[in-house]
This record gives sequence, C-alpha cells and structure tokens, in this order.
Amino acid sequence: MKKNGHYIRILPILIKVMHKMKNSVQITITAFLVVLFTCALMIWADTSQAVADYKWIHSRDTEGELVAAFVTALRINHPAAYEMIDPSLKPRLDEWMNTHPARKCASEPYIFLSGKITRANGEDLGWEVVFGCAGERYGDVSFKVDRIFIKDMKIIDWGEVRER
Repeated sequence: MKKNGHYIRILPILIKVMHKMKNSVQITITAFLVVLFTCALMIWADTSQAVADYKWIHSRDTEGELVAAFVTALRINHPAAYEMIDPSLKPRLDEWMNTHPARKCASEPYIFLSGKITRANGEDLGWEVVFGCAGERYGDVSFKVDRIFIKDMKIIDWGEVRER
C-alpha cells in the first residue's frame, strides 16, 4: 500500500517478529488483533450510514418498513426499489433512476418520519415520509415523498418527491 509516496511494509515486519516469538505469545497477539479488528468493525457498522441504508432497504416486513425501504432506495438510487413496486410502475422508476443523482448521507439522519395519512372523512391519503440528514457532498439532504400507496406489500403509486 502506498501512502504519501512511501511504501508501508507493516505486514512483512509483523510476520518476521511473530516467527521469532513463542507459540503462546503468537496466539495471544493474534487473538488480540482479531478482537481489536472485530471491535473496530462493530463500531463502524453501528455508525455507518451505508449500513443503516442497507438495513432499511432490506427490512420490509410491515407497510411502514416497506415505505421507509422504498424512500431510502429512491434517495440513493438503489436497484432494490424495483423489487418493491408493482411492475406497471417500472417505466416511472426507470425515469427517476436515470434523472436523479443518489443523495447519500454522511451520518445518521436527524429526521426520518413516516406515517399513514387519513382525512377526517376517512379518505386515505397514503403514506408520507420526511427524511433529512447531513449529505456527503451537498450540505443537508432533505427528501420528502407523499401519497405512497401500498397493495399486497407492493408500492402501487407514489406522489410528489421533493428533494433538496
């Protein structure tokens, strides 16, 4: 690996040092390094927005989870959105995917609200989602989708998407 014009040769040095040690010391150091790597990986997974997006996209057991997954897939242009829609909406989703850049977050969202909206007279207005986070390149990412309708755990329509 090259960094700042210098080759870093840590691994070969570590291997030479390990060969000169007793087996018990080698095992102890190896176990320590494995635990350290595992802890670092767990910390990264807990704070990574990419991991959170993946979890939201692939957790679709309820209508609320499906809506969150769909809006997340729209926001980051993830192909999983196609699995969530009625096949008749494919041309509309194709247009979206081809005309809107992915809006990725640098950290966890500061707002992610969703709910099913019904008027007092009983008229179903579908699901609405409001999402906001600090973007990787764009400052704040604001994403709102309204009038999301679901039938048989498939998105059958969605209204206006407002993004900033």
